[in-house]
Amino acid sequence: NDANNTEPKDDDDDNGQPSTRQTREAQIAAMIASFDSNPVYKKYTPTEKENGTATESRTDDDGATTKKNNDTDAINNNNNNNSNNLHNNSKKPNRYNLPITSSIVLSPGSNSFTSSDGTNTPLQANASVSALCFEPSGARIVAGHRDGTLRFYDFHGMQPTTTTLAVSASSSSTASSESKITTYYPPFRIVDSDNDPLDSTGRHVLTALGPSATGSQWIVGSTSAQPKVLDREGRTTLFNFIKGDTYVTDSSKTKGHTAGVTGVAFHPLAKDACWTTGLDGSIRRWDVSGRAKTEFKKVVCASVVGKCKDEKGRRTQVVSNLSVHPNGRKVCVGTACGSMQIWNCFDRRSGSRPLGAVYAAHGGGGGRNRPVTFVAFSGNGERIASRSEGDDTVRIWDASRMEKGTGSFGRKFGGREKEGEHPPSLLLAICKGLPAFNESANCAFGPDGRMLCAGTSIDPRAGRSGGSNNACGKVKFYQLPAEEKRSKVCKDGRSKSSSKNKSTVVLDPVEEVDVAPNASVLGVQWHPKLNQIALGTSNGIIQVLYDRNLSTKGALIPTSKSVRQSDGLSDLLRSRAPTGSAAFLSSSNSNIIVPNALPLFREEPRATRKTRERERKDPEKTKLPEPPVTGGIKTGGKTGGGITFSQYIVESTNYVNNKNIAGKDPREELFKYSEGKNYVSRAYEGDVQRILAEKTVEEEELDLKSRKRSKTK
Repeated sequence: NDANNTEPKDDDDDNGQPSTRQTREAQIAAMIASFDSNPVYKKYTPTEKENGTATESRTDDDGATTKKNNDTDAINNNNNNNSNNLHNNSKKPNRYNLPITSSIVLSPGSNSFTSSDGTNTPLQANASVSALCFEPSGARIVAGHRDGTLRFYDFHGMQPTTTTLAVSASSSSTASSESKITTYYPPFRIVDSDNDPLDSTGRHVLTALGPSATGSQWIVGSTSAQPKVLDREGRTTLFNFIKGDTYVTDSSKTKGHTAGVTGVAFHPLAKDACWTTGLDGSIRRWDVSGRAKTEFKKVVCASVVGKCKDEKGRRTQVVSNLSVHPNGRKVCVGTACGSMQIWNCFDRRSGSRPLGAVYAAHGGGGGRNRPVTFVAFSGNGERIASRSEGDDTVRIWDASRMEKGTGSFGRKFGGREKEGEHPPSLLLAICKGLPAFNESANCAFGPDGRMLCAGTSIDPRAGRSGGSNNACGKVKFYQLPAEEKRSKVCKDGRSKSSSKNKSTVVLDPVEEVDVAPNASVLGVQWHPKLNQIALGTSNGIIQVLYDRNLSTKGALIPTSKSVRQSDGLSDLLRSRAPTGSAAFLSSSNSNIIVPNALPLFREEPRATRKTRERERKDPEKTKLPEPPVTGGIKTGGKTGGGITFSQYIVESTNYVNNKNIAGKDPREELFKYSEGKNYVSRAYEGDVQRILAEKTVEEEELDLKSRKRSKTK
């Protein structure tokens, strides 16, 4: 009995639990039974250790408990809220109906890529935005960067992509980390400025950009002296402008710019005229209708609108952009001497003067004025906004008072004894609190002209000197004073209402929005139809601010598209993906080619009737043989069906019928071809005897020897 009690029990153990053998048999029986049942796929949910994110539990109405990944919730919330809800974070009412409640981020496309010229020059994606412009219809936006590339964005074709960034939040007691999911919209095309066959000067920084009135063309200006015109897609260069002679000092005598281009613009109403301005101080008009004069396949300047000079008549550089009046009859530029000048667009006189000019527009210290780096007309053309590098203000001017009055010379306004002081009737308002440390910083008027927005720059040296690294580029909005009704103008050019004592209004921002952490806001564009604001930053990222109720189309189109969510299988494969060097090796061999993808096994789509007719006319697709030569001797091709060139000569000259030459004088037959023709000279005509030389060569040698003998005697 004792021995029987010591033997192990197969059925149950001491605790009443089933034995290991019974557990194994039950597992095998369940596995065999599962073979006969239909397969059921169970959704995979990654654990906390695999994806580094926490999961939350949610109980449905029927009592079933399910788990959902926080990343999926973040993506859905990000899509529903249209990226960052800027205005709700500030918890301020939108008093001025500004389109700033939501925004989308337009990424440069990739972290790094190489040039297409064969040199594999690395191009960084974080190059600052130097030019930014909307299409007139608002369907596209194009950005020029300092690395010499153009990036095209199409709102209708944008596909959102998400990126997960690890953000660490530390405090005095604890330190935690969380993931932030950001939605980006990459460009559909990146154009390198160094792949133009007609421009062999290399890659240049893009400084200016402008669309045509119809949006079918883009004019691009760079630090080279040769602007160019691209098509709407950016694939083809339609026109290249010629470079002027750098050794000619008079810019009106050259055929193009001799220095870098700073401003470009199309005519707002006509599509075949455009203007450019550059560091050579000239404003030029070009004809892009296709009928202009060209040299070496490059367009020659049609006329020189003006040559900018300072207050003392000395030549100066145009360092600002070029702004065209809405009626297309005059342009405004800013110069290095600190002046703003308005010129007539179609004045062909070489010694013409500006319609009006303001000198020392932004003042300066030590007798040196600050250069005006940006100018812009308002929507109705009544006001002009100007900005200067190193100045913390944007100044609003009255355009009509800058132009000339009844006299023959343009009106000139200079600063008074105090620095940068101008009459209040000319300088309407000063918007302060806008530091600008880059020449690409600009501003933009609102659709109705009552609001103005501009970006701020951060000092990159502040972080190096031990300052705070939490600086953020902002966009600020200013409410401009209402326009006064025009009264009768006196003979001296002043209105009667201007006799009252007034002062220039100093404005503070009515709204501020943080948009670029540790970056400066450079380019600002406010589209009047879409009521959306595009912001270009110094880190290469573009943001588009909009409002769901106040804005139309534009950024609302891509935000309505949902981000493609990955299923459980994709999450599982992503969690098991190799990292490090193994990821690089696997990515190089990750291309899988199925048989249907090869051209040999690919099924061609059914062609329509028009496609078949077009292919039938294509000699390459139909393998049409070359037609025979008819109507004389031609080079190339076949001369007939199955005959050689020698046979063709024999047949064309009727050699077979004329081969009997017996009894004929060959010289007489040859002379028949020379009748009435003169091949060499008249010396060979007929029996005319001409004396070509008095002595022969032998006789001249004998005379020469006899002369030598006589001298020796």
